[in-house]
Amino acid sequence: MKNGTLTNVFWGLFLIWFGVVAALLKGDLGATVNSALFALGTGVLLLLLNGVRTFLRLRLSILTIGLGLILTIVNAFELAFGEMVPFLPELLIIAGVALVIGAFRTRNFQTY
Repeated sequence: MKNGTLTNVFWGLFLIWFGVVAALLKGDLGATVNSALFALGTGVLLLLLNGVRTFLRLRLSILTIGLGLILTIVNAFELAFGEMVPFLPELLIIAGVALVIGAFRTRNFQTY
C-alpha cells in the first residue's frame, strides 16, 4: 500500500469520526466533553496512522506523531479529571506556525 493511499484512508476515518461525534453528542452533553472527546479520537487516529505506517515500513510523520501525542494525552487528562488544559490552543498555534515556516524553508518551494 502506498503512503498516499493510507493517508486517504485515514482522512476518511477522520471524517467518519467527525460525523459520529457530531451525530451522537449533538445532545446536551456540553461543548467541553464534545471537543475533548473529538480531539482524543483524532489524536488516537493520528497515532494509529503512524502505527500502520510502521507495520507497512512506510515513512513516519513526525508532525502527526507529535500532534497525535499532544491531542491524546491532553484530552485524556481533560476527560478523566474534568480539568481543561489551558495551553492546548497555544500548542496547536505553535505547531501550525512551525508548519508554515517549514513549508517556506523547503528547497522545493516554488512560486508560480
